Amino acid sequence: MSRYQAIIFDLFGTIVDGFAVATAGYQEAFSTALGVPHDALMRHWRQLTDRRTLGEFQTVEDSIQHVCDLLSATPTTEQMTRAFEIRLDLTRRALKPKPDAVATLRELRRDGFKIGLLSNCSIEIPLVWPQTEFTELFDATVFSSLEKIKKPAVEIYRLACQRLGAAPHESIYIADGENYELTTAANLGLRSVLIKSPTRAKAQELPGEALEWQGTTIGCLTEALELARR
Repeated sequence: MSRYQAIIFDLFGTIVDGFAVATAGYQEAFSTALGVPHDALMRHWRQLTDRRTLGEFQTVEDSIQHVCDLLSATPTTEQMTRAFEIRLDLTRRALKPKPDAVATLRELRRDGFKIGLLSNCSIEIPLVWPQTEFTELFDATVFSSLEKIKKPAVEIYRLACQRLGAAPHESIYIADGENYELTTAANLGLRSVLIKSPTRAKAQELPGEALEWQGTTIGCLTEALELARR
């Protein structure tokens, strides 16, 4: 019988590849929809990343309007609607499961494990989440934009464990090492596991923690099955 009760997954680079593989044509379509200069729009948008991740903007429209205000742009209702739709379409594509994700999650659930998600993300993610294949596979989700706290703050890991009804030492955390999330989880008592991200490795964009990590490492999600059953 396993000593673990819960498996908590990171989102991007872990169960989905994320925005890096979904952005073809997006930036141009987004700026064109709003009728604003592409370079300036994307520069301001990127600068808002932390604020969006921490939930300062609780609707997609609020974040778009903020950037338009910075550019002294006044989009029409039709332009705002189109830009909103483009953002959600991008998010849906970014939330496409990795090839082994759904099968792995289903098998873990059949084994009786509680499954959690812990993600640093903007408000688009929880908005689109119910439309994904994942929604029925997780017992608890923690999105930074809704909680207004993000990794690696220790409180967000505690929250994920609490929602699953599992103590940290009864939980496994699997992630790609962004924001030194694995170290914080391990310090709290979770078993931290690095999942290698081939997509990021090819682009030479591995998070710093992934380069330095000396703990348990897996190459694909299916390897999580053996870890959880030990």
